[in-house]
Amino acid sequence: MKASVSEAASGLSLSRLRALTAVAEEGSYSAAARRIGVSHSAVAQQIRDLERVYEIHLFDRVRGVMRPTPTCLELCDIGNRMQEAERDAVRVLARRGPTGQHRLRVGLGNSMPGIAIVGQVLAQHPSLTVTVESGSHQDIMAAVSRREVDVAVLPDLPADTRFRRAPVLSQEVVAIVSPDNPMADQHEVTLERLAASQLVFRSPGSSTQKIVDRAFRQAGFAPQPRLTADTRDAVYEAVALGIGVGFMWRFGTYRSDTVHRIKVPEFRSRVDEVVFALADERNVLIDLFFTIAAQFRPDVKMQV
Repeated sequence: MKASVSEAASGLSLSRLRALTAVAEEGSYSAAARRIGVSHSAVAQQIRDLERVYEIHLFDRVRGVMRPTPTCLELCDIGNRMQEAERDAVRVLARRGPTGQHRLRVGLGNSMPGIAIVGQVLAQHPSLTVTVESGSHQDIMAAVSRREVDVAVLPDLPADTRFRRAPVLSQEVVAIVSPDNPMADQHEVTLERLAASQLVFRSPGSSTQKIVDRAFRQAGFAPQPRLTADTRDAVYEAVALGIGVGFMWRFGTYRSDTVHRIKVPEFRSRVDEVVFALADERNVLIDLFFTIAAQFRPDVKMQV
């Protein structure tokens, strides 16, 4: 007997379609359960409910693997589109704060120039609220890819057709020292001298540290840091306290109250700081961020 209207309504839901697509893609109830964060029995029950209510056969077990039937594959296609629509709805809702005002989510690898761009966006859009997520190069790339942030600013962004992008400024990594460091009055410093100094490094994954590691390696040095910090602020504070010599992007902060920036010729290449967002993410706030970034001039704000 075919399902009644009430049974059909109770049998079909986004959660059951999510379980269905997970089983079809993973090949088992247990793997699907791990993927969507529910129990093995809950996934199996979701599939049984669909088969019972609609009197259909969804999977064949072939050598221990759940193989979707043609009808199941059709449902998976619909389920994937519904889940994408759900993600779109979540993104729309995420653009509003708790009181209903517009909200922009920004990811930053360095505090600057991103915060300066955010400041100009807020000046032009007073009702806007902004949330900022800071992290390593890898963290911010992942956050944009997962749509956890709307737009981001990173140095040395790799070519990737998933993103639309626009360069903001070109800058290099510099050494930073405290005022009482013997190198504080130097305009330039060599890697040889740095390798013999107490050093403060960033943790792996940092775009700054990748530049530093590569330069030391190419010059034949393998210095061991006195301290390794997981944030740029921790590096800055460690240097300010005289723990050692650190490294940062030249325009990585507006702060010039404590540390001195010193050019390192062996770092050579300059790197573009890039604004980017997923190519299919289009809205007024993201477009405004790109427009302001294109007009940004670091030499006006950053006299370093």
